[in-house]
Amino acid sequence: MSLILFVLSIGGTGVFAATSSNVQTIEAAAAAFNTIKTLRQESPINGDAIANAYTGALQTLVQEVDTANSLKLDSDILAAIDEIKSNNEPKLAGQVIDKTLQRVFYQSIWNRITAIRDQFNTAASDELVQMLDEVVAAFQAISGTVARANEILTADRQTIVEGSNPGLDIQFNESIARMRAALNKSNPEEDFSVVGVERYTTRIALARAYYIAVLREVAGAMENKNTDPETAAIEQKEGEIFYRIIESLVARDNPVGNMLIKAQLTGNAANLVADEIVSELSKGFIGRVKGEMNGQAESIGSNRAQAMAEASGAAAYARVFLPDVEVRLGAEVRSNLETALSNLQSASSENSVSKSAEARDAISAILASYENELNLVQYNATSNTALVDNAVSSFLTIKDLREQDPINADAIATAYAGELQQITQFIDQTYGLAIDQSVLAAIEDIRNGNEVSLASQVIDKSLQRVFALGIYNRITLVTDHFDQLATDELALEWDRAHSAYGAIIGTAARENMVLTADKQTLQAGSNPDLDDQITLAFVNGREALNKANADDRTNVAIARENIVIPLVRSFLIGVLREVGGVIDNRGADVDEARVEQLEGDLFYRTVEVFIAQDNPSGSNRIKTQLTGDLANVVANEIVSDISRGIIGQLNRSISQIESAFNTDKHQAVIASERVSLYANIFMPDLELRLGAQQRVEMQNALQDLKEATESGDASKALTARSTINEIIAAYENELI
Repeated sequence: MSLILFVLSIGGTGVFAATSSNVQTIEAAAAAFNTIKTLRQESPINGDAIANAYTGALQTLVQEVDTANSLKLDSDILAAIDEIKSNNEPKLAGQVIDKTLQRVFYQSIWNRITAIRDQFNTAASDELVQMLDEVVAAFQAISGTVARANEILTADRQTIVEGSNPGLDIQFNESIARMRAALNKSNPEEDFSVVGVERYTTRIALARAYYIAVLREVAGAMENKNTDPETAAIEQKEGEIFYRIIESLVARDNPVGNMLIKAQLTGNAANLVADEIVSELSKGFIGRVKGEMNGQAESIGSNRAQAMAEASGAAAYARVFLPDVEVRLGAEVRSNLETALSNLQSASSENSVSKSAEARDAISAILASYENELNLVQYNATSNTALVDNAVSSFLTIKDLREQDPINADAIATAYAGELQQITQFIDQTYGLAIDQSVLAAIEDIRNGNEVSLASQVIDKSLQRVFALGIYNRITLVTDHFDQLATDELALEWDRAHSAYGAIIGTAARENMVLTADKQTLQAGSNPDLDDQITLAFVNGREALNKANADDRTNVAIARENIVIPLVRSFLIGVLREVGGVIDNRGADVDEARVEQLEGDLFYRTVEVFIAQDNPSGSNRIKTQLTGDLANVVANEIVSDISRGIIGQLNRSISQIESAFNTDKHQAVIASERVSLYANIFMPDLELRLGAQQRVEMQNALQDLKEATESGDASKALTARSTINEIIAAYENELI
C-alpha cells in the first residue's frame, strides 16, 4: 500500500494531497469502469447495477482525486446515476458517468507523475516505481481514448475531420519506460532530468488525447445536428465533459475563449463553430508554450534540469496544435516550428544561453504568425466613445490618488471634474439619485481631514455605482429599442456600455464569498470568472447588432442578461466580502471594520432593488446591519436574505417561462437564461447547506430547462421545473 504526500502543481498552484490507492485497488477500479461501460450499452440502462459497480474501489479512487484536486466528481457521478434511475435522458447521463470516470483516471495519472518528479530526491526508488506501476494500471482504463487519431479542421475551416494517428498511446508507454529506467537513480542528476522531461511528455500526451476527443465530439455533433438531434446532443455532452478534463490548461491563458468554448458545448448544437473552438483551444495552449519558454529562459545557464524540463513542456504543448498550424500556415511552417522546438530542447541539454535565445525567438515569431490566423473572440468597437473613455480614465486616476498618503483632495477634484462628473450627473437625473453631491461632499471631507478613509470609499464605491448603472442604462436601451434603432445607433450605445465596463471589471473579477462551515463568517471560494463571462456577453451582443439573423434580437437580450445579472452578482460578492471583513476586524480594529461596513453598504445600494423587490423586509435587515452597530452584523442572516431576494427573481422568471412557453419563444428563452443566472448567485451557498450532489442536480435541471425552452419540449421543461422547485424548497428551509 502506498501512502504518499505529494505536491500537485496544476495551473501553477501547489496543493498537498494524499493518495491511498495501490496497484490492485486501481486495477479493481479499472475493472469496475469497464463493467459500467458494458452496462451503459444495455437498453434500458440499469442504474442500480451501475451504482453497485461504482461502489467500492472505483468510488474510492474518485474520492481520492476529489480530495487531491478540490473537485466534486463523485457528486457528478452520483447525480448522473440518479438520472438513469429516474429515466431522465439516461443516455446523456451514461456519457457523463463514462467521461467523468475517464477524467478520474486521467487526473490520477497526472497526480502520480507529478508526485514522482517532486519526490524524486527524497523517496526511495521502490516507492517511486510503485507509483509508476499505479500510473500504468490507471492508464489501462483510458488507453483506448489515448490511441485515437487526430481531429483537424478542413481546409475551408467549416468542420472537423479525422487526420493521421499521432500514436499518443505509444508515446506515453515509451515515455513511461524511460522514466522507469531513470527511477533506479544510477546517475541521480541525469535521471532527475529525464524524469522532469518525461513528466511533460506523459502528461501532455494525455491532455492532447482529450483535446482530440473534444474535437471528435464537436465534429459528430455538427454532422448530426440537422438529421439526428438526439445523437448530436449526446456527442455535444461528451464534448462538454471531455473539455472539463483539459479546461484548466486552456482557461489559464485564454479565459474569455474558455467561456466561449463552454458556451458552445452547452448551448444549441446549431451554434457550434468548429473554427472558433479550435482557435480558442489553440490560444490557450499557445499561452502554455509561452509560459514554458519563459520558465526555460529563467532557468537556462543556472539550472539545466529545469531548463530541459521547461523546453520539453514547450514542445509537448505545441504538439497539441501542430496539425492546425499546418492547416493555417502550411507544412513548411509546421516543420520550422518543430525544428525550433527541437533546437530549444537541444540548447537546454547543452545549457547554452545563446542557442536557447535563438530558438525561443524563432518559436515566438511562428507563434505570433499562427495566432494572427486564429478566429478568436474579441470586442470590435466602431463608435467614438471618447466621453466614456475619458470618464473611465479619470476614475482610474482617482483610484491611484486614493492610494496615496496623504490623499490629495484637490487632485481628486480635478480628475472628477469633466466627463466623469457629467456622466455622474446624467445618472443622477435618470434615476433620481444624488451621487454627485455625495462625491463632492466626500472630496470636501478629505480636504478637511474628516474621516478620510470613509470618504475615500464613498468616492470609489459611488463612482462604481455610476458605471454599473450606466452600463445597465445603455444596454437596456439597446434591447428595448432593438427594432426601432439603426445598427450604428445600437452600436454606439453598446460600445459606450463596453467602455464603461473597463472601470469596474476589477470588481467583476473577484472570487466568490461563501459562509464558513460554522456559518459565522465568510471566506473566499472559487472564482466564478464573472469578468470573462461579461466580456464574452459584450462580444456576443455586439455581433448580434447587425440584425443579420432572425434570432439576433433574442441574442442581444440574452447578452444583456449575461452582463446585468453577473454584475449584480459581483456587487453582491462585494457586499459579502466587506461583511466578512467587518466580522473579522470588529474585535481588533474597529476603524477598519467601520470602513468595511461602509463599503458593504455602498456596494449594496447598487443592487438593492434586486433583493428588495421580492424580499423587502430582508433588504431592510441587510441595510440595518450595514449601517448600524458592528456587533449586529450576522453573516448567515445577510446571506439568507440575499438568497431569498434572488429566489424571488428566479421564481418570477420561471413564471414568465410558463406564460410564454407556447406563445412567445423569445421571451421564454430569455427568461430561462435568467433562471440559470439567478440560480448561480446562490449556488455556492446551496451546496454548503444541501451538499454537492444537490448542486449538481440543480445545475442539470437548469440546463434541461434551457434546452427544453429552446426546443419547445413541454414534458422536459415540466420535469426540470419540478426538480428546481423541489431543490429550492429544500434550500429555503435551510435559510434563516
